[in-house]
Amino acid sequence: MLEIHAESRESWIVVYDEFLHQYGKSDSIVYGFVEGKDDPSFYRGIIKSQLPDGWNVKLIKAGNKDKVFKVFDKMDWSEKPKNRICFFVDRDLSVFLEEETRSSDNIYTTDNYSIENDAVNFETFEAVLEDVFGLNKFSLEEIDSIRLLFESNLVAFGEAMAPVMAQIVLWRKAGANVSLGNINPEEFFEFERGQIRLKESYILQGNRVGHAATRVDAPMSKDTEIAEAEAEFRRQQGCKKYIRGKYLLWFFIQCAKEIYKAIPCLCRKYQKPPKIHIELGPSNGMMVIGPRVRCPTSPRSFLEHNYGSIFSGCNN
Repeated sequence: MLEIHAESRESWIVVYDEFLHQYGKSDSIVYGFVEGKDDPSFYRGIIKSQLPDGWNVKLIKAGNKDKVFKVFDKMDWSEKPKNRICFFVDRDLSVFLEEETRSSDNIYTTDNYSIENDAVNFETFEAVLEDVFGLNKFSLEEIDSIRLLFESNLVAFGEAMAPVMAQIVLWRKAGANVSLGNINPEEFFEFERGQIRLKESYILQGNRVGHAATRVDAPMSKDTEIAEAEAEFRRQQGCKKYIRGKYLLWFFIQCAKEIYKAIPCLCRKYQKPPKIHIELGPSNGMMVIGPRVRCPTSPRSFLEHNYGSIFSGCNN
């Protein structure tokens, strides 16, 4: 077990060595270090959109935020140009945990909990409905109705998940090592004709929080503590910005599937749902959705300041 932990601690060195092996000073390649396996699906497309013909991007998965920073600290910046080697990390719940945010011109921290939060919007949703589910025969009134349905579902999902996220904040503050992947929003929600709602057994927020505590094998906080944490979560626009990205990705995928199934009720031109072009699920969610996301303002500015400066003649 100790050997396994030691290997885990040193795995960032393997990542760093991989970079050194691939790095070429004169190659027409920019480099980026990201946290997890889904991140390249989002970042590759928006980075390539900023590169001129003949240039490419190599994204290296470090494993987590701590390992991304370890690679950054190991880098010899007297030999390597910062604007060609960038680092991309999630903000997570740092705003509630008083965690210091690492700052450097070539470190990008997401505006919201994670990159998935930037993907969950109706523009991307409409593209997925058309490209993945083959839904494109809407009138202006029908697409507006579907937009309102998606947006109301998103608000309802965020509101219902707020007390669970508040409990997660409390666990993080207490230093509890909980596996958030064990909490599955699918257990809380159901859909009817494309509209999300809480299952009867989880209408009470205490039942949702209690079930989450059981799933991660951690104690549930006192009601007063959860209420205070939830109030702070809401003051910081948590329902909009800090719902865990993986939970939002589940919502996005499931909402798309449910609207697809209900499409004969939502669009008069469909007697039955059309053939699905691509199977969509948690395992390939960001791979399918990521390339359809419009680059948000803050990463676009970051990329222009770093990679873009290579081509404008700055900081060479």
